[in-house]
Amino acid sequence: MSLLDRERIQLWSLQKIIGGELDRFDDVYTRLMTGETPLIEDVCAHVRQGKSKRFRPTLLLLSAKHDGPVPDEAIIAAACVEMIHTATLLHDDFIDEAATRRGLRSVNDAWSPATALVMGDYFYSKALDALSRHGLRDALDRLAATTLKMSQAEMMQLETKNNLLITRDAYMEIIDRKTASLIESACAIGAGFHPGLGDAADAFGEFGRKIGFVFQITDDIFDYLGDERRLGKPTGQDWEEGRITLPFIAALNAAPEDAREEFLGLVEPHDTSERADHWPAVKAFVLEYGGVDEARDTARRFGDEAKSVLEPLASGVQKDFLAVAVEYVLRRLN
Repeated sequence: MSLLDRERIQLWSLQKIIGGELDRFDDVYTRLMTGETPLIEDVCAHVRQGKSKRFRPTLLLLSAKHDGPVPDEAIIAAACVEMIHTATLLHDDFIDEAATRRGLRSVNDAWSPATALVMGDYFYSKALDALSRHGLRDALDRLAATTLKMSQAEMMQLETKNNLLITRDAYMEIIDRKTASLIESACAIGAGFHPGLGDAADAFGEFGRKIGFVFQITDDIFDYLGDERRLGKPTGQDWEEGRITLPFIAALNAAPEDAREEFLGLVEPHDTSERADHWPAVKAFVLEYGGVDEARDTARRFGDEAKSVLEPLASGVQKDFLAVAVEYVLRRLN
């Protein structure tokens, strides 16, 4: 009987298999997340208090897991992936002027927007420096390319902010670069440390890329269906901040032309301060015209594609656990 049959799909059902590796990861990550000046150390200590799900390091270490010990280099790479993810969060908080992150005051709010911006740069730089110092050339190359993609995605989001007519293709390109690329790199790097899967690293990367699409699309659905207490952030936040996501795009494409034009006339933002007032109408429109259902179906298709990528490559326990990773992301909606 597989893990999918035995366990309720939770992240711990993945992480208990790599418990020893995650303990080693925590030690390395803590050592890296320290500072050389009082301010850097204060911010690092604050960030370390935030509870991370460690999803990306988990996928890297699952991809690397084999009968022998996972090498120290894989643990270092996993810590660097998490540092880069943390950097993106600080930059997101700077852009969005967010007041909280992971149940704590954001760096943006606790210190200043400038501090959040520079510390994001610091975490990016320190992660890449650590990879270089340890001679992890493949991981360095992949993550350097990934940080470029993520920066491009941020600019694309700025270019399309408040654009109610953003195309589905443009949306997919943004989430490919912003979210999927780092998960793609994590899985590819992990497979590179597996003695039997080095030649399949790019395929594992494609698996991660597909999971990245699932992850972001389900996150976007949360904005319409989520429980604010469980999410720790208000629903409707993407809308209020001018991010147009797949549920909205799908509903707009599905609506009859007259309903579509009437709706756009109602919510077209002449003053961005009015966006919050429009949220009930936006949510009702998206639900009425199947935007959430279409987004959910799209996420499931990407999940099925992710599992099919590994079908000819992974075997035994590893295939089972990586399939569970897909189900974990999908079932966050339940």
